[in-house]
Amino acid sequence: RAPRGSEMTATVAAPAVRLASASIASPRTRGAPSPASRPVAARTRTRASSSSSVETAASSAELAAAKRAVLEAVESTSRGLRCDDARRAAVERAISALERLNPTPAPAASPLQAGSWEVMYSTAPPPSNGALGPFPGVAYQDIDYDGGTYVNRLVLPRDWLGATLSARWERIGEDNSLWRVIFDDVVVFAFRRRLFSKKFKDVERVWDQTFVDADTRVVRAARTMKGLRLEKARGRRAVAGDEDDCVFVMKRVS
Repeated sequence: RAPRGSEMTATVAAPAVRLASASIASPRTRGAPSPASRPVAARTRTRASSSSSVETAASSAELAAAKRAVLEAVESTSRGLRCDDARRAAVERAISALERLNPTPAPAASPLQAGSWEVMYSTAPPPSNGALGPFPGVAYQDIDYDGGTYVNRLVLPRDWLGATLSARWERIGEDNSLWRVIFDDVVVFAFRRRLFSKKFKDVERVWDQTFVDADTRVVRAARTMKGLRLEKARGRRAVAGDEDDCVFVMKRVS
């Protein structure tokens, strides 16, 4: 979740994420998982492999159906920008069902994360949800898995306005799903020309990679581990400054 343009000054002063006793490691570093990380790791364990081709086919069909259900649920929401509480709750149910079918045992350590991803739905505040102020656009996440960096791109029609948020990420110990994300800077463009930029200091988030495969990702993000696991926050729209989690549903572009 990126800080909103109009509240950048306040966001820069936000405290660093509190990771309890979780240890921080690079994507390739191995360490003992923290007690706080185990419940999330459990959620991301893959289901047992089927022993027959019939069971495997059924599992694949179930996964495909769950993906379709999510896309159908978000179809009329303008990527989450136009979504009432009832629809948001319905979308959350569809996302939760998909997360339970996650086929990747350790999403946080999976090279499948690499590439460019289009945000199809989010409960995050602007600009991470695809809007810059009152102007809607399309948000993308470009992940350099080997380099441990990513860029959030916000693109508006005809490139008359846009923004990029650059950040670094680190896997948290050997947790199967958690990244620590450190924001570096945000740049706002008009007709592809830089208008202004802002560097961040001590602005971090925790990302929970709850689903990833060849073409779909689901990520939950929050300021703190506590906020990430706050069940009452699920299915609601986050606002800038919240500790509670927000969700992103993405499809692969490249």
